[in-house]
Amino acid sequence: QGLRGESFDDDGGRPVLSFFHPAASSSDDGYSPTSRVSRMGLASPSWDRMSDLVPHDPEHELEWSIVADSIEEDELQKLREFHSLVQDLEAHPACRKKPWHRQAQSLLRFLRARDGDILKAEKMFRDMLDWRHSFNVEEKVHSWRRELERGRTRRARLVKRYGVETEPCQDKYGIPVRLIRLGVADSGGSIREIGKDIPLLDSLSKLEWTHEQIRKAIFKHRKLIRGQFQIIDVGDYGHVPNWAGRMWTHIRVGPDMYKVFDANYPETVRKVFIIRTSWKVQQGWQLVKPLLPERTKKKLKLWGSSASAWVQELRSEMVPGQELPGFLTCDSEEAFQSAMPRGGIVPEGAAGHSQGNFEENDEMLAHSPTSAASPLFHHPVGKKTASSGSFPCQMLLAVGMALTATALGVSASWSPTGS
Repeated sequence: QGLRGESFDDDGGRPVLSFFHPAASSSDDGYSPTSRVSRMGLASPSWDRMSDLVPHDPEHELEWSIVADSIEEDELQKLREFHSLVQDLEAHPACRKKPWHRQAQSLLRFLRARDGDILKAEKMFRDMLDWRHSFNVEEKVHSWRRELERGRTRRARLVKRYGVETEPCQDKYGIPVRLIRLGVADSGGSIREIGKDIPLLDSLSKLEWTHEQIRKAIFKHRKLIRGQFQIIDVGDYGHVPNWAGRMWTHIRVGPDMYKVFDANYPETVRKVFIIRTSWKVQQGWQLVKPLLPERTKKKLKLWGSSASAWVQELRSEMVPGQELPGFLTCDSEEAFQSAMPRGGIVPEGAAGHSQGNFEENDEMLAHSPTSAASPLFHHPVGKKTASSGSFPCQMLLAVGMALTATALGVSASWSPTGS
């Protein structure tokens, strides 16, 4: 008789039910927590040793054995206590869609976010589930992804054109690397045109995807992987004006979104590179660095304007031979001009009325200011060595980056290997 289990979510965030038989198909590679290989324990040699130390949960035995084999005994004991406290959540609407309360890796993220305090972790975890249900995360993310793919609303096209986040490659674990080109972003213009909800929803969509990929990598490599590798580029490349003003806007509007991320998506990153900073930014960083937790300081790395300083360590996070964008490995003008995403100043009025949330037909699309053919969608490429604006803004940037890094989930446990 088949064994009923839950595999990874579909695009809508809903559990995908599957049945596992002794004669599993050749596509069963053991990368999901309930694949036949996983269920039989063949990929988990430590299970015999761990089975007495973890909760009895046949559908999640591989996940528990991976986690138990990756952490210290005292932390495992706290995790078991935490697990026992939240088993009453099985009927919670969020847990009916995905068994959050049974996932060892998910529970561990929240335990570490509260420095091992079980009661605080429990409250954070319950609050997260309530938020997911009340905000209707899965349905909203699924709807936004469809809208973005169709590209028939102005707001979707604006996000595609002026968005500054991308996944240029995968790291050594197969997890997509997140590149955020903050230095060419116009968050103020985006909020003016499409409001705050869509930028937040777009970020939530990326976070949902990121954590799905982290979990897949954990089962693929049979080891605990503590988040994604991220690169935040704050350089002033010249083709997007008013660097200082835009950076100040990022610092001013960012905390509202970061609060949501911090409360509901802990342990998102294992390491963050902040690149193209000036020596003044680094001086400011030295001032705020003592105020940060040690675990945060170990995950954050600030680099100057020269790619030669970081490229070796960057490559150590990738599979050997991984191709990287030119501007991440050298400082040539050609590399700067070809850097993607390009970002840019969002044209005033580009979203039209209703913040660009209505679908346009083919005729409207052809004449839309957000179409690819519109001159509003093209900006000249300036020639300027990447730098980091005025001194007052640089000091604020250093403080802002520290707060941002903490909010992005850098406050999780860390090890030099990221494992």
